[in-house]
Amino acid sequence: MVMDEVQLSDSAYQHRNLFLTADGKVKFLTIPFVKKDYLKRGFRELEISRDDWVTSHRNFIQNTYGRHPHAAEIMPCVEQFFAERFTLLADAVYASLRLSLDLFGIRTHVIRQSQLAYDRSLHRGELVVALARAAGASCYLSGSGAKAYLDESAFGDDLTLRYNEFHHPQYPQKGSAEFKSGLACLDALFNLGGQGARALLGVS
Repeated sequence: MVMDEVQLSDSAYQHRNLFLTADGKVKFLTIPFVKKDYLKRGFRELEISRDDWVTSHRNFIQNTYGRHPHAAEIMPCVEQFFAERFTLLADAVYASLRLSLDLFGIRTHVIRQSQLAYDRSLHRGELVVALARAAGASCYLSGSGAKAYLDESAFGDDLTLRYNEFHHPQYPQKGSAEFKSGLACLDALFNLGGQGARALLGVS
């Protein structure tokens, strides 16, 4: 589910991601957005503030990953993303999500929060339960950090709660003497290609 009606956290990864530079350091690529009153607005309402991010992001990825093992396969897909024009931040993020899922061969149905009917006054744990039920889910897979605010008793017999303990898979990473975790999925795709990236995640 794409949470497009919650507030954006400027310190999170909703509008930015980490990449590896040519000299092996990590760097954020950030999509700039209009910050005026952004904490009073939902994520899907935020406008992109300027267009120069497209050129700078494309040039960075081309210069950094253009000689990686699978650049010839992945770069044309990235170029298609940059050829689009986005006004809203959420639309750019959603398009990048769709591209990533396609390249990894992940066919999970994606629902945007704004498409669902639910009580919009709810927050945090209550909101999670309401959205899961509105989506028709029978199981909610949560990150372990949500244990701090989820009320496990609120899920009931019709909605199972499971926690995912994520362990970052490692792969050969061009440009780094030691593996750097937490990078954008494009790093794996440029290093492994679509088939190798799918194998990394066990996607058949």
